[in-house]
Amino acid sequence: MTLTYPVQLTNVSMPVDLKSYIADQERTHFLTKNPYKRQLQESYIEYAKEIEISQDIMQRQRYVIFCEQMKEDTPEIRYETMLELEEKKDEIVTSLLELELIAEEVTDLELIRYLHTLFDYNEAQNRPIESETISQIIQGGKEDVQTIGND
Repeated sequence: MTLTYPVQLTNVSMPVDLKSYIADQERTHFLTKNPYKRQLQESYIEYAKEIEISQDIMQRQRYVIFCEQMKEDTPEIRYETMLELEEKKDEIVTSLLELELIAEEVTDLELIRYLHTLFDYNEAQNRPIESETISQIIQGGKEDVQTIGND
């Protein structure tokens, strides 16, 4: 299958996310009665936490990026554009599945983390964004500048 539209492929090194795995291990630890197994489990959990914060171990995330331009910003055009994007997404996912590769749509949080990594790589490794809800960091704009200038 040949794509008839441009796509961008990116590979991004990101910190390893072991939070759900560590949470599973902590649940197992909580249910374990044997003191020797509990002690071994505790050290394993600490080891997993060290791996997660280590900058020596990274995972590679691969992204296929594509877009669709809107002619004008109306609800009907937005809906049509969304349908065209869905069609492209389905075509790409199907093509990757034919190659026995796993493809899934990114979540809002994954997209935010991707952009955070692109714009501030070190901070994204040390303090990854944990929530889709991010308070606005940059405040102001032309209105505020004009108001200040008119005082």
